[in-house]
Amino acid sequence: MKRRRLVALPSCVLSLALPIGALCSPQHLRASSISAAKGTSSPRSAGSRLKEVWQPLAYGDGEIETPSEWPVVYPGSTACGPNERAGVVLLGSFGTSSWCQLSAISRGSASTAPANLVRLGPLPEHSGSLARDQSRVIRGNRVYQSVLHGSISGTVYLVPALGIELMASGPLAQRVIDSLAPSIRRVVLQDRSRVSIPTSWRSVTFSGLRIKVPPAWHVSRSTLAFGCEQTDIAFSATSVVLDTDSNAEAIPCPYIPPPRLGSDGIQVDAGSAAAPNILPKHARRLVLNGLEMLLDNEYPFSVLVFDVLLPGRSMPIEVRIGLGTANSAAAVLRSMRAAA
Repeated sequence: MKRRRLVALPSCVLSLALPIGALCSPQHLRASSISAAKGTSSPRSAGSRLKEVWQPLAYGDGEIETPSEWPVVYPGSTACGPNERAGVVLLGSFGTSSWCQLSAISRGSASTAPANLVRLGPLPEHSGSLARDQSRVIRGNRVYQSVLHGSISGTVYLVPALGIELMASGPLAQRVIDSLAPSIRRVVLQDRSRVSIPTSWRSVTFSGLRIKVPPAWHVSRSTLAFGCEQTDIAFSATSVVLDTDSNAEAIPCPYIPPPRLGSDGIQVDAGSAAAPNILPKHARRLVLNGLEMLLDNEYPFSVLVFDVLLPGRSMPIEVRIGLGTANSAAAVLRSMRAAA
């Protein structure tokens, strides 16, 4: 329901021989990461195998495609698993997320990287001067490349137009690199003023905001300021959640892995004295339909997190829009207005 921040996540050890909930906190790995699949297929039942599925994975304005069975480690966390993993994806800049192998830990020996290792994160500060002769165009985006040396070798790709840095090593590295594309987030923010809002959509009014949503989206109300679902990463299902934040009681959370794929939906948090909405330190200012909105850049995944400033209110309204499809997310954003 509400805010599980991604700052300073504790480490997580993933063991396939023990209950996942006993070892992992719920901020780290998506559901598919608990599968022990290897190679290019994933197990369904004894004697039958499914073809490997590649799915998009977004970070900021860019996205890539990787096999759905590869674990994803989010910034601020460390995850461990079997060393026969076909691949692992690390999100964030160097050092903000890491992966280790359980067998290496039990032997007390040095850890080795999986067969394929991918890291997707923000453009580094030192990327100001780039040599055009060491670049190429991938799906319309100019990509600059350099070689990474050290304990992990590979090619680093800088994409200034998307604000991301991508590193990939292993036999599937080129396929990952070639899948580079703008994310739904980028499309939504670029097209927010041009999208049309379907006439069949209904209006929802809450805490001084009026928003239009599809009639099929279920509307629910909540008082809980802190919940278990990772709505800073992605929505797990399409919904409209209107939250007064009046109940700041801590509740125990089972292991609920954050979804990898974004889902349509919206959550509006009014904020309260016990759980105030605080303006983000690093934000992008947007003005739409007369509303001043601050886009929180601390959460560059499959959800847009806004703090909306309304006249007469001392506290901003926090709005999260799921990035399931570009058209729906852009139309929801475009519909937001101050309630009359």
